[in-house]
Order: sequence, then structure tokens, then C-alpha cells
Amino acid sequence: MLLDGKIVFVTGATGGIGVPLVKLMRARGAHVIAYDRTSQGNLMENIDTTCKTLRENTPDILINLAGINDFNRAEHQNYDALVTLNLLVPMRLCQAVLPAMRARDHGQIVNIGSMVGLIPLPHVTGYAAAKSGLKGFSDALRRELHGTGVMVQHIAPRAVQTSMNSGKAGILNNRTGTTEDSPDNIARRIVDAIERDETDVRIGWPERFFAILHAVLPRMVDKGLRKNAIIGEEILAPKNANTVPRKVTMIAPNQNIGHDTGPQTSARSHNT
Repeated sequence: MLLDGKIVFVTGATGGIGVPLVKLMRARGAHVIAYDRTSQGNLMENIDTTCKTLRENTPDILINLAGINDFNRAEHQNYDALVTLNLLVPMRLCQAVLPAMRARDHGQIVNIGSMVGLIPLPHVTGYAAAKSGLKGFSDALRRELHGTGVMVQHIAPRAVQTSMNSGKAGILNNRTGTTEDSPDNIARRIVDAIERDETDVRIGWPERFFAILHAVLPRMVDKGLRKNAIIGEEILAPKNANTVPRKVTMIAPNQNIGHDTGPQTSARSHNT
């Protein structure tokens, strides 16, 4: 679907990927409506009113980009917040736009996932679970909507140079040799995927290969990621060995990658 003249609603628009994404879509002629946490409040808390708005004024394209991550031991993560923003919020927004999109026989839903959802990494268990769920939801919904004129796309970036991959997560990426893409390049890839009607986009090599390997031979990937787990423990141990679970709050939208969105030390908005 070409963006020229289309109405696009996007969450996470003020984050690392969101800013260049909105700029590029507007340059290609789209009318972009961005959810702005600063003026509109926490998206998780305002999901009911946001869904009502989308039902009454349904865009041509919905882009679910907002998200948070937490690089920490499993017992210290706030799973409620991680699963809510990364999975339940996109599902609710999809539900809101579907009636009108079905009725007019066209529409586009773009869910920004993460390669972490396809290659689950240690110390980001909540994020990995939510992004894996978003991938499954996107596939199931796309198959359900076949023949309706409504398209569902899932785009999975790898690590991106955003606040989500700063701090301890940045140390992990550096020590493990993880490649981080620029936000501008990821934004451009997302826009191209929208206009080319690509349904399943996985960004990065060798990440695409390891996603296939994980699906076929997960025990081999277990062995390959032991180094990541050891390094992660080394990074986390000094400060977090005796901590208690922390409340996770959403910061103004950020991804994947990590949008992507790779792991990080505390909850951040998803830059994807």
C-alpha cells in the first residue's frame, strides 16, 4: 500500500525509530497521527479511550511500535507491564480497527516485533515472551483475514542504536559482538515493507539464519547462547544480586528493535 494520501496511526512515534519513521512517512505523503505520551498520557492506562477513538476514526494503516524492555534476571522483571505494552496493547488496538477495515475491504496492520521474539535471549524473558506472542498473533490474524482486503504485517528488527540498547544492554551487545542498526535504516526498511506489502520481515543476517536454526534445532541454539547468559550474569551481578522486583514504568515511546530492540537495564520505550 503506497503511503501517499493514507491516514496512519502510530504508537511509539517519539522514540528512536519512531521519529525518523514518522518523518519518512510524511515525506511520502502520509497523514500521520502519532500517539504522544507527553500530551495524551500512558498508553497502557488509556487503552480503552484510544481504542474508542480508533473505532470511531479508523485509519488506513495502524502501526504498533511502542514497547518496553527490561534486561534483568527473570525474578526481577515486571511481567505485567512488559506483556501489557508489548503484546496486549497491540492486540487491543488491532481489535479496535478491524470492524471498519473489514467493512470497507481494505486496511493495513503493521506490528513491529523483534528478532528476540524469534531467538529468545537470556535476561529478557518478559520481552521475549511478549514479542514471541506478537509474532504468533500476527500470523494467526493474517491467516484469519485472508481474502478480506485487510493485510497484517510483522516486522522484526534486530538490535538498534537507541536508548533501549544503552547502559548495561549496550555493554552486553558490545561484549557479545551484537550488530546494532541505525534507527534511520530501520525506519526506511519499515516504510519499504509497508509499501511493498511484505508480510513477514526479518531484519539482519545472521539473525535470520539463527531464527530458522532455533525453530529446527533449539538445543543447538541453547549451547550457542550460553556465552550470552554468562556475560549477562557478570553484568547484572554487582548491582542486582540482592534486589527485589521493581515497578516498571513506560517512558515516552521507543525495539525494536530494541524495536529491534535488544535487551536493556530498565524499562524503556521501544525504539524497536
